[in-house]
Amino acid sequence: MTTPLPRLSLCNDVVFKALFCRHPELLSDLINAIRAPAPPIRVERILNPSILPEDLAGKHVVLDILAQDTHGQRFGVEMQLRNYLHWPQRNIYVASRALADQLRAGEHYQHLHAVIGISLLAHDLFTERPGRATWHFTLRDRELGEVELGDTLQIHLIELRKAERLGRLSPELSAWIACLLHNLDEAAMNPITHPPVRQALKRLEELYSDEELRLIIQRREQALMDEQDALAWATQEGLQKGQQKGAASVLEGQLKRRFGELSADLRHRLRQADAAQLQAWSLNVFDAQRVEDVFR
Repeated sequence: MTTPLPRLSLCNDVVFKALFCRHPELLSDLINAIRAPAPPIRVERILNPSILPEDLAGKHVVLDILAQDTHGQRFGVEMQLRNYLHWPQRNIYVASRALADQLRAGEHYQHLHAVIGISLLAHDLFTERPGRATWHFTLRDRELGEVELGDTLQIHLIELRKAERLGRLSPELSAWIACLLHNLDEAAMNPITHPPVRQALKRLEELYSDEELRLIIQRREQALMDEQDALAWATQEGLQKGQQKGAASVLEGQLKRRFGELSADLRHRLRQADAAQLQAWSLNVFDAQRVEDVFR
């Protein structure tokens, strides 16, 4: 009997990029749901449809989609799985670069088209603002927010899980958020009637049988697991080093109080010792007659 293939989560950034690059009409509907009530757009071209080998193994790579509509506007759309320390700065940098890359030497600024960055976050970014989950940033005056320095650079953010908790979304956006977070949950998907989302679920079923895509996803997931493992190891090592440093400092203070200032050589030995050695020396302090006895 044939074993059914595991289904693919749309929260996976490789699956996200594969689906929307192959079906730009679905990407158009997602963008329109996010930007409403702005006039609807139609994606005409995907500018970066390929998934490169370095995209799979890079430490902090985000697999974004750069699309262009029929009016030349560019949309950078990404599924952000993790919250990195400097992600907001990176987000602004990527959008700004997409704006600057439009012009060639000698071309005039009037040829610039708007760049709209859209980030779908699988985590809460603005935790201090629990009552809001959808954000739209443009260049506006600090005191007079209604005064905007053009709309050439825009950034939309959606904290997906917070948005789902809060509700108050349009039916279209609510349907897409449910699909992005729960496409593997049939009970959650059955009530969804928005036609493009139903179409997306059908297209995802077709992706399940794409063996090459499955291998790419496996490589991406392994890279993310390796990154998490390396981070856990670095955190544990940092904690151990911090504990050793603290233990060495305490022992040095005890020795100074009993025997006076330590030589440079003894201070160096303390700082280079591991946890077991520091513990053994600490026990020697109780009956040592000379500082040298502690280090025997």
